[in-house]
Amino acid sequence: MKGIAGKLVGKMSAERVIALASKLIKIPSVNPPGDTGEIARFIKDYLGSNGISAHLYGPSPEKVNVVAKIGGGCGDDALILNGHMDVVPAGDESRWSFPPFFGEVRDNFLLGRGASDMKGGLAGIIEAFIAAAEFEDNLQRPIILACVADEETGGKLGTGYLLEGGITRGSGALIAEPTGLDSINIGEKGVLWVKIKVHGEPGHGSLAPYFGENAIIKVCKVIEDLLKVTEIGSKPPRELGEAIDFSRELIEHVGGKGAGVAVDHVTINVGMIRGGVKINVIPDLCELDVDMRIPIGLSSLNVIEFIREVLGRYGGELEMISSSEPNYSSPNCEIVKSLRKVISEILGLEAKPFIQVASSDARFYRARGITAVHYGPGEIGTIHGYNERVGVEELVNAAKIYAGLISEYLL
Repeated sequence: MKGIAGKLVGKMSAERVIALASKLIKIPSVNPPGDTGEIARFIKDYLGSNGISAHLYGPSPEKVNVVAKIGGGCGDDALILNGHMDVVPAGDESRWSFPPFFGEVRDNFLLGRGASDMKGGLAGIIEAFIAAAEFEDNLQRPIILACVADEETGGKLGTGYLLEGGITRGSGALIAEPTGLDSINIGEKGVLWVKIKVHGEPGHGSLAPYFGENAIIKVCKVIEDLLKVTEIGSKPPRELGEAIDFSRELIEHVGGKGAGVAVDHVTINVGMIRGGVKINVIPDLCELDVDMRIPIGLSSLNVIEFIREVLGRYGGELEMISSSEPNYSSPNCEIVKSLRKVISEILGLEAKPFIQVASSDARFYRARGITAVHYGPGEIGTIHGYNERVGVEELVNAAKIYAGLISEYLL
């Protein structure tokens, strides 16, 4: 890349990116409880030491978000660089090969909880933002850096809070979630979490199954019928054909042949079951917490109708826990085309768009008409697991792509 773009990308120092990611990992920001106060103050001070003013926003001192802006013009046209500061718990620390918050490099990998999800990507967007500030007078549109809380528990107090309060707004958002450097996430399935209650008739356990009605046994039949929800497929928009096909390949690479059906069909996980009061009492109530994921081309209402039909046969009750609709950004939108171009120029890779089966903060942006994508470094197999890590070369290359996107998108 030439001119200012080349200078901007050239400012992505491997030493700085790795050092910042290391420091971020060493600050525990485990969610739950999700206290991001310490790491937010660190980022604010770090930006300040590089001449950039940042502000802290949040519903409480523990749920804190960092926001900084460079460039003039209308905020509605801004590029938002988003990364979450919270990480999932480390779990059984004795099963790690190194301390969970190690933050050091071994054998060309940066190690520790959050290395891939997503303090590595977070460090990359921060460094790209700092580098872009040196060319602020050349920016055609503003850039907003949003380092957010609460992503690992739903995002309402992080990205959702900033958008709801009008603190951040823009036309496009890049979220530095781990994707690998040859893939761009452009959409996600919807989420439907429900509680199901099934009633029975209590009685003495010595008389079962000839007396009373066992709610747990009844629930087994409900579950069997609910599993048929996986037969419900969708008809996604034609423009997503390439992304759907590539997504199937990605899932089958990990989950085996046939697993790719999860991309365009409803999936179901019976996550929790509670029933009975005592071993010798016939249970008169059994509850299920069920997680269903809805493909693009369907809505939560389609699935709720199916659930109600099943429960109608057993006299069950349905209670909503939470939901979000499937969502995506067009593979032909400005930020996707710019990102693919930059990846090709800098890394020589043909990055393909894909749809993820989980949900993310991108849904908050898309719900407000802001195109949003995920792109970031990460070793997918270690995310949320033991011995999380990220390759340092991948980490630095991602930072270069962020800088390249800024130059392509805004200069």
